[in-house]
Amino acid sequence: MKVKLYIENRNQSQVVELENELTIGRTPAAQLVLDDEGLSRVNTTIFAEGDELLVTDENSTNGTFLNGERISGRPKLLRNGDRLKIGTHTEIRVEIDDGSDAAAYSPAIAAPVSALSVPQARIPPPRPAAASRTDEPPYVLLAAIGLTLLILIGGGIALLIVRDGDKPSGSRSDGSRIPVRVVDLLGSGNDDQSLDDVLAAWETAEEELDTSTVADVQVMTSNVEETDLSVSRATFEEAKQKAFAARAGQGPAGVWPAGLNVPAELRIGFRNQTRKLAEMKSRGYEQPMDFADLAAKRLKGDLIEMPMAAQTYYLDVGGSAQDVPFTSFSFSGQQGESSLISPGHAKYDFLKRLADNFSGQQFDLENASDRREIRRRLLRMFQRRAKPILQKLAKTHFDKFGRPLRVTSLTRSIDYQVLLTKGNANAFRVSGAGSLPPHTSGCAFDLARKHMPVEEQNFLMQVLAEMEKAGELDALIEYGTNACFHIFIYDDGVPPR
Repeated sequence: MKVKLYIENRNQSQVVELENELTIGRTPAAQLVLDDEGLSRVNTTIFAEGDELLVTDENSTNGTFLNGERISGRPKLLRNGDRLKIGTHTEIRVEIDDGSDAAAYSPAIAAPVSALSVPQARIPPPRPAAASRTDEPPYVLLAAIGLTLLILIGGGIALLIVRDGDKPSGSRSDGSRIPVRVVDLLGSGNDDQSLDDVLAAWETAEEELDTSTVADVQVMTSNVEETDLSVSRATFEEAKQKAFAARAGQGPAGVWPAGLNVPAELRIGFRNQTRKLAEMKSRGYEQPMDFADLAAKRLKGDLIEMPMAAQTYYLDVGGSAQDVPFTSFSFSGQQGESSLISPGHAKYDFLKRLADNFSGQQFDLENASDRREIRRRLLRMFQRRAKPILQKLAKTHFDKFGRPLRVTSLTRSIDYQVLLTKGNANAFRVSGAGSLPPHTSGCAFDLARKHMPVEEQNFLMQVLAEMEKAGELDALIEYGTNACFHIFIYDDGVPPR
């Protein structure tokens, strides 16, 4: 039996010949890694068993669909021409050549493979009929027909129940998937993979920052920690151009050849982060629910602002920041609720105090462009222990390649995370006040890698792996549309126990 898998999504197209077994997912934990943010770490397995080809879903978040039907439980039989849909936009066509007429199978004209096998009524072998009057009703025959109809009706009802049970509550009428699983990231009963999938869903990319909308930062302060915040838009633009400058050997449309050597340290997942986040929560850390909370943390010195650009890096942060009036956010209902922050509101004073003296600059809360600039500067903050770590990474990379690093996220408030995930088909609903996504802790930042050649990525991964071994940070490689190196530092400088 020869098996070929024709795999297509918006980022890649390839043909894979199956030998015995193939696992598919978004991380190196799978044998075949695909660029689709909707995939789980290990999403689906296709394997041969005897003269049969089977597929099973690995308890993935977004499921595996066979000819439009979501599969679960025991492996399902694959036939020539079957189509699988996994992740957000990956489709797989199965081609089986076993030298028989079965190769002509087409799911468009054949009966669909059912998730439930309805048992057929057994018909006993004929026995000699007893003498009877021809004018009497055939009671035995009528009873057999009735029993058969009851079995078929019952089987049909069971099939409908199974199909409805398999359908996720967030499925749309066109069959596309909107996950609505609600999980407390720090709750009990979550295994490492489910936590990784949920935390990865928070790793939603912002819009790329439009350089023309970037404002000069001119601080006037005696605070030594803030003297380097004065950065012009021209400096930002120069750093961005150098980061994206063409490299030798660059492929078409930014496609780089294979050859990523991912260290084991970057494959482990979010385990260390979830443990440290739980420690922070137990020590009383209060996550920023909205921009007013971020302002309060800046005023208290809990978080510090990072210069938006330097020779060794630039912050592509705040591209999705809005210019609308500020609102507060709270966990009320599954999606959360917000209310306008105006004079008299409990949080208004934090925003007003910061706007009146933002490191010597003044902003008007009634001005739309000023509101957007306040948001962007608050998004450039993180925990003070993270600053020297980011600077060290950026300098090490710059000394080797002479190019600035592109940093795509630092600290976010919960309402900003919700804003980013609203248009993401793989987003999760806010799971309640128990959740502490990494970027709301002030301890996480991302380094974009899509524009980097393999040599640069492998170099950075080795540096990150060594720093992780030294207990300085926890790093993870992320795939999909938000391909990056996700980095988490320890707020107290101590790795989790």
